[in-house]
Amino acid sequence: MREPNPYSAPDARVEDLPEPVDRRFRWKAVLIGAATDLAGSTVAGIALVVVFALLVAPGEGGVEDKVDRLAQSWPFLMASMILGGSCTVLGGYVAGRIARHSFLKHALAAGVLSLAVGILFFRGDEGPYSGLIAFLGYGLHLPLALLGGWLVWRNPPRGLER
Repeated sequence: MREPNPYSAPDARVEDLPEPVDRRFRWKAVLIGAATDLAGSTVAGIALVVVFALLVAPGEGGVEDKVDRLAQSWPFLMASMILGGSCTVLGGYVAGRIARHSFLKHALAAGVLSLAVGILFFRGDEGPYSGLIAFLGYGLHLPLALLGGWLVWRNPPRGLER
């Protein structure tokens, strides 16, 4: 049996180098992140309306009356803001994770896109808290999307550096 030479290169690979990351801006990540935010907010909002409508007034009045009462209910508005904000964080996280680099930039772009689409397609509220809700919802939207990107940056996918 032959002894291996201690001065030669090893036969097996010692370390796997991470795959090189394409540093171009990834619109696909932004679109999927914004779609995650919008779809999640819509589904969560529908579920929240159904739950609150059943809890607040089961069997009283029509659907329009229940929805109008919900628009003036502070607990409902705060719950919808928290759920919507959580979906925004998730959308920013998804955008940063799919992009695999420049996490905050992609999360911010997804937040801007979902905010613009949300303003265009969803009607504004006219309840007693509409000013405060608009201020909080629009004002916190981009920071929450950035929070999702920051969460990816803090714990990047395997094989990627910050």
